[in-house]
Amino acid sequence: IVNVLPSTPATHNLLSGPVLEHCQCKSPVLINLGRGNVIDDASLLRALDRRLLSAAILDVFATEPLPPASPLWAHPHVTITPHVGALSHPNVVAATFAANTQRIARGKQPVPLVNAERGY
Repeated sequence: IVNVLPSTPATHNLLSGPVLEHCQCKSPVLINLGRGNVIDDASLLRALDRRLLSAAILDVFATEPLPPASPLWAHPHVTITPHVGALSHPNVVAATFAANTQRIARGKQPVPLVNAERGY
C-alpha cells in the first residue's frame, strides 16, 4: 500500500481503525509518503503487531518530528526515512518559479495550481 494522499478532512485517519483488517490475507507493506495523519500511530502499530501489515516504511507521521518516545522507532517491522520522500531539486524549483512568473505576468494561472478549498 503506497500512501501519497494529501491531508484533507476526507483523508484524515482514512487508513486507521478497522480499515486495515482487509489486509489480513496478504499482509502487505505500507509505504507512507503522503501525509502522516492518514493513519494514526496506534492503528499502524496494531496492524503491524497483528501482522495485518508485514512492514511499514514511513517518511511522514501524524506528529512531526516523530517524538523520541514513539514506539515506531524501535518496532522491528518499521523503517523510518528522514522525510526525504519528495526531494526538491533547485534547478526544477527555479525553472517552475520562472515559468509561473511569466504565466502570471501574461494573466494566466500558475501550474500546478493548488485548490485551497480542496487542500491540495
